[in-house]
Amino acid sequence: MKTVLLAGVAAFALTAPGLTQDPNATNANADVIVVEATYTKLDAFVYPGMTASIDAEALDLRRPADLDDLLRSMPGLDVAGGPRRTGQTIALRGQGRENTTLLLDGARQNYSSGHDGVFFIDPALLVGVEAVRGPASAIYGSGASGGVVSFRTASAHDLLDDGESWGYSLGAGYRSVDEETRGSASVYGRAGTADFLASISARSSGDISLGSGNDLPADDESFSSLIKIGNDFGDGLRAELSWQRLSGDVTEPNNGQGNAGVDPLNALADKDITADNLTLTAAIAPSTIDWLDLELTVYRNETGVDERETVSGRQLRRDLETVGIRGDQRFEFNLGAYEAGLTVGGEYYEDSQDGFDSADPDGTRGGAPDADSQFTAGWVQLELDGPAPFGLPGRMIVLPGVRYDEFETSTPSSAAVSNDAVSQRLGLTYAPVDTFNIFISWGEAFRAPSINELYLDGTHFSFPHPILGAPIFVSNDFIANPDLLPEETETLEIGFGVDLADRVGVDRLDLRASWYETEAENLIDLSVDFAFDGSCFAPPFLPCTAGTTQSSNVGSADLSGYEIQASFAEGPFSLDASLTGIDGKDAETGDPIGSLAPTRLFVDGRWSFDQYRLILGGRIEAAGEYDEPLDPAEHRAGYVVTDVYARWRPFAEHGLSLNAGVENLLDHDYDRVFAGVSEPGRSVRFDIGWTQNF
Repeated sequence: MKTVLLAGVAAFALTAPGLTQDPNATNANADVIVVEATYTKLDAFVYPGMTASIDAEALDLRRPADLDDLLRSMPGLDVAGGPRRTGQTIALRGQGRENTTLLLDGARQNYSSGHDGVFFIDPALLVGVEAVRGPASAIYGSGASGGVVSFRTASAHDLLDDGESWGYSLGAGYRSVDEETRGSASVYGRAGTADFLASISARSSGDISLGSGNDLPADDESFSSLIKIGNDFGDGLRAELSWQRLSGDVTEPNNGQGNAGVDPLNALADKDITADNLTLTAAIAPSTIDWLDLELTVYRNETGVDERETVSGRQLRRDLETVGIRGDQRFEFNLGAYEAGLTVGGEYYEDSQDGFDSADPDGTRGGAPDADSQFTAGWVQLELDGPAPFGLPGRMIVLPGVRYDEFETSTPSSAAVSNDAVSQRLGLTYAPVDTFNIFISWGEAFRAPSINELYLDGTHFSFPHPILGAPIFVSNDFIANPDLLPEETETLEIGFGVDLADRVGVDRLDLRASWYETEAENLIDLSVDFAFDGSCFAPPFLPCTAGTTQSSNVGSADLSGYEIQASFAEGPFSLDASLTGIDGKDAETGDPIGSLAPTRLFVDGRWSFDQYRLILGGRIEAAGEYDEPLDPAEHRAGYVVTDVYARWRPFAEHGLSLNAGVENLLDHDYDRVFAGVSEPGRSVRFDIGWTQNF
């Protein structure tokens, strides 16, 4: 397939006229949608791949409280880890956190932990989320085999209309399932060439009432802030500096995921959670220099979880600091009859991890080695859009890209481990008419072994000696494996898009669908060899250990799935729906593998009563039975969950907004794959807000 696609591009290039430069050329699309995470200027309907977005209006209607609330509607994306927001993690197309790249205002968010969450931000600060499913390593490098999820915080330009110079907003809310209360305030404005925004948000919640009737212990308080300052320095020159911080105070078991309770292996702990992000962006595109269209992003973020066990006083820490710089230069020109966009970019980023455990004489925390990783990369992506070749009717889009990465990981006491990788992708879209297109995409991706996988050290877990008992403890220890190879994947995806609005006579009716297959090699797996030494059971019963835990490359796997997403609108009614399914198997044994999920249908419908400034809506999530786990405990029954919501703005001239909803309306008891716990039961939500612009 790779050979066929490359040959097709070569033939297409041969049919195109010679290279000419046209500084005044513009894209022929009437409705150009800039999909930020793809670095293209293609309408999402014709992009050769599957994308999805959540805009500010959807966020305002949903009022999400955590990652699961925020991302539940995204096709192919699953939030695992259970209802505690401090333990929620992400999987995209059956590939877990390590293969899903997360961005906040263009800055990488690389924090990863076996028992903590992966991304800490108050959704109240966001105005948009984009997801690109499928391999994106040709643009983003390591860890983008499953795709990219990009989060965007608000700026003054998002909140002010033309002619308005400043404004403010206030908000408060309540959610019954965990007795959460929240409050927020923002002020924003612009004067001359400068603009600013300052926002704060606070949440406080308690135990979570589950659909099973049980309560999940959780005591969670957080305070978030966002400051963003921008300035237009001249023609085509803008810079923006933003600082976002979340500080959380949580009391829960050391392992906050699933239904983990307090026991000798999982002590109750007070946790201080911090996420600190500083980002500087610059856009340089002066009208006097036709070819210059440069975007720069410089960032530093630090995420950490500090724990203190409430009984023993033991202290644990895991901090990850990421610093990086990324630059992208786009050239636009004509290639004969075809409009072209060529993006050339480079990136450098470094991860530095610090772990600590007061119970270890050396302060070593098991599974959180002190180590650094550096990545240096360059890439190029070409975007061709124009008439189909060979006399075919309609339009053809060609999107090839390639990226080269060098990476190195080291610890203070170990030799550095280095490697490199080349990632390629090629996408084609053929649209014989404006209302129908088919696409095919092929891509390579890789994932470099993480700091934690290469240099695992310290104790994984410990418990009383099987014969002598406490206070003699036996441990299972982590073993480093610096010989790990990068994971490699190759994905083929075929899909189509159809727009039936004119044919049916409605405002909107479009559908996008795809089937994909991913082949993965050198999968990195954490294996636990739990076995007591023979000396544990013979006098003097020492020395005694309980085996080891080590990461290793375990072979290959095949993942396949499908995604269908549709949108409908007619008059006051609109509806969005998606249907997804995925299957993953070990290529040698046929056993299920990957972060799998059952077939899932999601439907969100809304009716707008414009004369009353009222919106009524409902959501349905339906999942089939999950019946292919190796472990019978992972079997999941199917479920159907219904939510209803409403928003009312009583006054046309004033900014009062009343927002309410009932989630899990029928109080259904259900759980998701790999969550390990029943999901929250019925929850009543109410929010009130006031916004005033001048």
